[in-house]
Formats: sequence, structure tokens, C-alpha cells
Amino acid sequence: MDAQVDLTGLNLVERELLRLGVMQSGGSKDEVARLLEFDDRSALRADVDRLAGLVASGGPMSRRDCRRVLLATELAFASETLGCSRDWSADTGFADRDTIAVLRTIQEKIAGIVHGSDDRATDVAPQLQPAWSPISMDADDEYWTPFHRRFDFRPGMHSGRPAIAEPVPSVTVDLGPIFAARSHPEFAAGARAVNSLTLLALVRMFEPDTSLVVLDWQHQTHRFWPDRLACQPDPQWQTEVFPNGDYYIFLTEDMSTGTFGHPWEQTLCVFGEPLVSALVPLLTSWLPIKRTNR
Repeated sequence: MDAQVDLTGLNLVERELLRLGVMQSGGSKDEVARLLEFDDRSALRADVDRLAGLVASGGPMSRRDCRRVLLATELAFASETLGCSRDWSADTGFADRDTIAVLRTIQEKIAGIVHGSDDRATDVAPQLQPAWSPISMDADDEYWTPFHRRFDFRPGMHSGRPAIAEPVPSVTVDLGPIFAARSHPEFAAGARAVNSLTLLALVRMFEPDTSLVVLDWQHQTHRFWPDRLACQPDPQWQTEVFPNGDYYIFLTEDMSTGTFGHPWEQTLCVFGEPLVSALVPLLTSWLPIKRTNR
């Protein structure tokens, strides 16, 4: 495994330049992806957020990832063919003159790491694998089409009826008490509790490294690993279980088990065994049941 290296010598401005350089590589061509040691641009795009997060965190980074973020920044800034040379200043806020000065300093600081002559390895554990991976828009219909067909999905801003044909077994939990909270902190705590309790149930019932498909109406579809999110020191939900704004749907690959969050009815439908048995008791100890379909 590639050793973790200490990059605490980089200051905030230098890290921000590298972070922006990585983010600019998200729309790159396959040639750039291969230069950064990815199979293709889809693989690069799926890893951009992780790389940018590593840079911003100030923590250790593998030598390979260190090479990737530096080369991504060099290409994005300097290359018109493979990068965004003429748009760099407008896109990042860094003027060309300032970019050159900061980039030269970065190169001097981490040249040894990039070329393998500096072994500032740390004793930290390897970086955790990302809990979220975006599913390309080209593959989106592979999940939405069978979901529409299987659940008779009826989207619309209606609060008086379910938006899906709720399967057997399922229990629909009333989230109204959270939406009716007297203050924002009370609402935020309730929403966070729903997310956390669902994560606990998912980790309990699924084997490690099991992934789910997460659908967000009119937004990015993701693949999600509950066990990875649970192990992160500061878990970040790309799409939440609690439906604060749109339909949020968590599904097993065969769509037999999951949750369906309805923002306008203010409910969460939990379906499929053993998720009903694992999650519903955790939620209904403090939230009412809207419907049961067993």
C-alpha cells in the first residue's frame, strides 16, 4: 500500500490552490485521467471530491495522491490543450502571477515526495475509502426506470397521498413532529437523528462493504457504503435519509429493501425485511406511525 506522507508544510493558500486545481480536473479528458493514473475520466470524476477533501483537510496523503493533485493543478493552470489555461483566473480567483508564485513554492516543498526521494511517511492509518460515489447521468435511467415501474412512482407536490405503491412489508413513519419543531436547532437535531438511526440500522443488517443505490429526485444519483460513512470522523451525507427538500430514496441493488422519504407528506417509508425490523423500532420509539403494510 502506498505510504502516507506528511504534508503539514503546506500552508492554507498552497492547499487551496491544489484543491482548486483538483476540482478543475473534474471535467477533464481521458488523456488527463490516464496521466493522473485513472482508467478514464469517469473514474477521475468519481474521485475528485475525495482528493479535494484530502487537500483541504490538512491531513496526510499517499505519495500517489500527492502526485495526482500536483499534476492536476499544473495541467489545469498551464495547459490550454488539457487544462483550462485561459479560464484559470476567472474560475479560481487566482491571478496568473500569484498562481505561478504559489505553485513554484509548492513544487519546491513537495518535489522530494513526488519523485520518491522524500520519505516523510507517517504512522497514521490508511485513508478511509469514500462512502459516496456518483453514478454517471448516462447510467441514471438504469435505476430510475425500474424504480418507476416497480413502485408506481407518482412525483408531485401533494401531501394527501403516498407517492409510491408502498410494498409489503413496509411501515411509513410520520416525520411531522420534526417538521413542526419550534426552533431550527430542534429541527436539525431531529433530522440528524433520523439519518443517524438509519445508518445504525443499515450497518447492523448489511455485511461490510455492501453498497446501496441512492436516488435524489432531479439530482445526482449515488452509490453509498453505510459502513464507510459510519467510520468517518465527520460523516457527510451527499443525500440524506431525512427528506428535507425532495424525494430521497435508499435502495438495495434489487430494490427489495430501503427507505423512501416524502418531503411534502413528511413521511419516511421503510420497506423490506430485515430493515423494517431493524429501523422501525428505533424511529417509532419517538415518532408516530402513519401507515403499516404487512
